[in-house]
Amino acid sequence: MDVLHLTERNFEHAVGRVTSLLKRGGVVAVPTDTVYGLIADIHRDDAVRKVFRIKARSHTKAIPVFVRDIEMAEKYAYVEQELIRQLDELWPGLTTVVLEKRDIMPNLVTGGSKTVGLRVPGHPFIRALLDRYPNPLTGTSANLSGSESAQSGLDIQKMFQKHMPRPDMLVDVGILPPSPSSTVLDMTQPKNPKILRAGAITKEQLGEMLKQWSKVES
Repeated sequence: MDVLHLTERNFEHAVGRVTSLLKRGGVVAVPTDTVYGLIADIHRDDAVRKVFRIKARSHTKAIPVFVRDIEMAEKYAYVEQELIRQLDELWPGLTTVVLEKRDIMPNLVTGGSKTVGLRVPGHPFIRALLDRYPNPLTGTSANLSGSESAQSGLDIQKMFQKHMPRPDMLVDVGILPPSPSSTVLDMTQPKNPKILRAGAITKEQLGEMLKQWSKVES
């Protein structure tokens, strides 16, 4: 596993190297808004399958997906018009939104489900990658299934030291600052969103947001 220590000085070079590796079907461990994650091109079945093997994860479990913006989300999932303003408030950030997927979204990524979890990340490195890369990227945590999430590059190296396969590259920024976990929000029914996993957005906050959205719609 190659280790690239990310700095302000080599930021653009790192984006270029990771972009090139993704195009070749590579899997990269990168910092995210919360923990280190595994990114791969969702349209490269070989790369996505490798993500599952790295995590020792069942293929029946869906993988969340990073998208560049709402426009890209609309290409891969059904986004009703009334949702656009809501998504604009939620993204970029710590909210994964579950929507009904379009046929272009690979079934391998969704575990055969008709829905997909999408998120526009806020971390500057992934945002830079998505600005340059043409396709969505996997957005799953960089750990073995059932293990603690990795908060540092050292955690990644220790976790995969004796495990094969491992990520092709690690983009190391050291220890990530403490962060709440991402919220998973089911918005397949826009007027009745449900929190599937509490995190950055609590039920109370969601309730307040719903009140505000309903006021605007009325």
